[in-house]
Amino acid sequence: MDCLVYSCRVSRYTFVMATQAQPDVPKPQDHAQLWRAEVFGGLELLRAHFVEFNFSPHTHEEFMIGVTESGTALPRFRGEVRRVGPGDVFVLHPGEVHGGGPAADSIWRYRSFYPSGSLMQQVLQELTGADRGVPQLTGDVVSDPDLATRLRQAHMVLEKPGSALAGESLLLEALASLVANYAVDKVAVSHIGAEHRAVKLAKDYLEALPSENVSLESLAQVAGLSSFRLCRVFHRETGLTPHAYQILVRVRLAKTLLVQGIPISQAAVESGFFDQAHLTKHFKRIYGVTPGRYLGKVFPDAS
Repeated sequence: MDCLVYSCRVSRYTFVMATQAQPDVPKPQDHAQLWRAEVFGGLELLRAHFVEFNFSPHTHEEFMIGVTESGTALPRFRGEVRRVGPGDVFVLHPGEVHGGGPAADSIWRYRSFYPSGSLMQQVLQELTGADRGVPQLTGDVVSDPDLATRLRQAHMVLEKPGSALAGESLLLEALASLVANYAVDKVAVSHIGAEHRAVKLAKDYLEALPSENVSLESLAQVAGLSSFRLCRVFHRETGLTPHAYQILVRVRLAKTLLVQGIPISQAAVESGFFDQAHLTKHFKRIYGVTPGRYLGKVFPDAS
């Protein structure tokens, strides 16, 4: 019975289509955005949504690190067609010829970074404690959910104007994970010692300038360390990344301002958040309640 009903509906729909003009359904379109983020001397990023577009064979002067968000693609590199799907990561070295695009009947959504060889060399040097040149990375498609998440988060933060500290920190962590786990030559990560003074200098700087859009580079200069080393020692000593600590400082400041009677929207801006929603998200993550609910308990009789 179900099959018969379904068949009748299909026939009736076909008849209507044949006798009555229907508006065309727009087909998904190819589109992409390429921009330059002002981090690490300038870094190009791409966000793409491809339905039919195929790249002609070409090369880049930089590395290309791509992470697929959805859909399937069939890029060609190193002499063969590779298949990449959601969460897959692939890396191309400077000068490697590649091309291709989405698989048939698929919409390929992906994000890619184009870091310079010198930046990748710096990441390897910071990991190992020695200058080992530009890293050579696996040519295979990598299925690593943690790495894919790190790369995607860094890309999304760098896509929007916002915290320089967040974007730079997330990107360094993602690149470090990529190099440490997928370099052709095994990477022995060097030990880091306790650098209390450097971490204290960084913490003091963030606490003194809670609303400033502090960059990782400027914070590292204050601490007297490289950007990457600061991230490692800061996390080891505090259990937080520099950006997470900055958020904590800002939430604490916002809480103090709220107790002083400052409106939530104003407290958000004065403590360095984009807006009230941004403050609310982080306030609840730390204190378990929204700023409004917190104020309801602090000033229960307020109208």
